Amino acid sequence: MNDPLKEFCLREELDNSVRLIKAGLGDLQEIDMGNDFYHLPQQSLASGLERLMKCYICLVYEARNGRYPDSDFIKNNLGHDLVKIKGIITKEYYNPDNRQRLIEDYEFVTNDTELDAIIYILSEFGKLARYYNIDIVTENAKVGIDPTEQWQKLESSIEDITPYWGEGMQDALYRDYYPRVHRKIIAKIERFLRAICSQFTMGNHGGKLLQYSPIVNEFITRMDSQFGETDYRRTVKILQRKVKEWKKRNDSELTSSPWPTRVIHKDEFQGEWPFRSEKVIVECRDRICYIINIAGYDFALNGMATTRYNYQDPHDAGVAVLGKSVGPFIEIAEELGKIAS
Repeated sequence: MNDPLKEFCLREELDNSVRLIKAGLGDLQEIDMGNDFYHLPQQSLASGLERLMKCYICLVYEARNGRYPDSDFIKNNLGHDLVKIKGIITKEYYNPDNRQRLIEDYEFVTNDTELDAIIYILSEFGKLARYYNIDIVTENAKVGIDPTEQWQKLESSIEDITPYWGEGMQDALYRDYYPRVHRKIIAKIERFLRAICSQFTMGNHGGKLLQYSPIVNEFITRMDSQFGETDYRRTVKILQRKVKEWKKRNDSELTSSPWPTRVIHKDEFQGEWPFRSEKVIVECRDRICYIINIAGYDFALNGMATTRYNYQDPHDAGVAVLGKSVGPFIEIAEELGKIAS
């Protein structure tokens, strides 16, 4: 029998899980050498993933048994252990259904060691490690892992930080290392999400999964090439609301610029293209201010351009993909400066 209150609560819980996950991914993208508050993204991600997986299990259980599981089932079989819940899903609640994408995602979820490390740290955080500092202070006999230390070890195992240490490397550490490693981690999480959420529509479980699928549709439809590309940061959304304040130039203003410029097209560029536009124009003013025009708007490629013109960084504005370096375009601007001199 359909219980409207249960359906409402399940829908709300599933929606909350998506919001928590996206908030956690955005908070992770905000981490850099000036912000090491890992507690925030870990808390949101641990809670969001737990809620999502439990909602999924509830729906598959209902499809098989005609009713939702009771609290004893959730408490005794699932608890707050994300590693255990993930294992139960892959062994008992995942159906590849002879679909190539589902089979490949299943192989990833069950065999990727870096994903396992991510889920383990988040699981330990949710169970015990979120109180690590208090446990140390109070000499608790049962102390969890240090979640920040473990996460930083995970980062350095995924992306070697050694080349970024040394004199004059702070900018590269901020601009390239943290966005690059977080992009890789987020890509792993997004593929894990796609694997679970695709079961709502392609797992052939029956029941009510299909009617709940719109809540998680953005993860279902994520293509391999899109993993790690989404900008979840709230600061970007806030900045983009102020787009009317950005400096915009039309084509005639750009072509008549008194400063040396270079037009660069994505299909002609050798290397990883970082921008969300197919064409950019690099400009060097006074040999020291490096500007890049994207979709008609001016952005800063270096600190001098930010200071003098109050232009935004393209990554901060969300018009460049985090984890994809704009370094080659800074070098192009430097070359334009040499021409001007």
